Amino acid sequence: MKVSVLFWEWPVEDRMKHDEAIDQVHQALLESGHESMLLGITGDLKYVVDKLEEQKPDLVFNLVETFADNDAFEMNIAAVLQILGVRFTGSSPRVMALRQDKGLTKKLLAFHDVRCPQFATFDHDNIEFAGKMRFPLLVKPLHGDASAGVGDSSLVTDFRSLVERIAYIHTELRDTALVEEYIDGREFYVSVLGNDPPEVLPLVEMDFSDLPEGYPRIYGREAKFDEKSVHFSGTNAVIATDMTGELRKRIEMTGLAAAQAMEVSDYARVDIRVAPDGQPYVVEVNANPYLEQTGAFSLAALQAGYSHRGVVNQIVEIAWERWEQADPVRRRAKAVVPAPLQQAGEDPEPKADTGEVNPQPASEQA
Repeated sequence: MKVSVLFWEWPVEDRMKHDEAIDQVHQALLESGHESMLLGITGDLKYVVDKLEEQKPDLVFNLVETFADNDAFEMNIAAVLQILGVRFTGSSPRVMALRQDKGLTKKLLAFHDVRCPQFATFDHDNIEFAGKMRFPLLVKPLHGDASAGVGDSSLVTDFRSLVERIAYIHTELRDTALVEEYIDGREFYVSVLGNDPPEVLPLVEMDFSDLPEGYPRIYGREAKFDEKSVHFSGTNAVIATDMTGELRKRIEMTGLAAAQAMEVSDYARVDIRVAPDGQPYVVEVNANPYLEQTGAFSLAALQAGYSHRGVVNQIVEIAWERWEQADPVRRRAKAVVPAPLQQAGEDPEPKADTGEVNPQPASEQA
């Protein structure tokens, strides 16, 4: 297929820069036999529309996480693709919008009886509680990705620190503060691949054992991006071991239930903390998770037997099949009138033999 890899890029000195995962996905598509085309965007929507018209892809591999330097616009790009009638990988704009609001996500999961930490939201004019909370508490922005605003100071143990951190979220990040009970336990990632049926990949655990004593066991902004920090060197994603089969199953089923409640498409990663009593708590649902070769999702896929090229190609096939099943025109074209519905004594009209099975324009073939 012709596949456009759609991603956000930003200027650095005299050139444009993008995440390393973009080139990895692009190369995986080429090696799988697809005609892969890079499409980097910044803040010009007309440019996006014009380039899509120029490239005319069969499918867009949507790796956009922000637009016009605004994470909240991630869902808008998916909406533009949907409006243009362009098929794309990953979740719908509705799902992207829902997961952008962590408070709404938690309410939806609670409706589906998926356990989450107790939480409250604090904006300038309103406070909303969803259950009783006890210290320690974790304070983070209600919106945003990639652990923006999450660090050591996010974990608070008294009211003064709580108020200070809420004020920081309001003034520095200009967002509502989400305050939730901190689940002091092991952190796991449940990766889900496919739609019907979904496949739960092997569990990945975030190993905090190399963090110095006294540092909070949280995977924050520094641990993800600051290679010089003790947080980066002290955390590592590994295949989960050292657990009973019962606990593993409980974590997997909780992650799958969360992904299905959110109605994510094609692939997802659910972040889970396990409390000392063995109960899993969902702390994040990631639609379109990071696909870098050494990331948690790719690590889980590798353990399941997928190479990086294999899992990228699998996402393409899964997404294409989803769009094919959702296309009412194609469904009607493939429909066959059952023989009993023909009128008695009526012979079906003979059709010319074209020598093809389900002939269709080349542009419609996958």
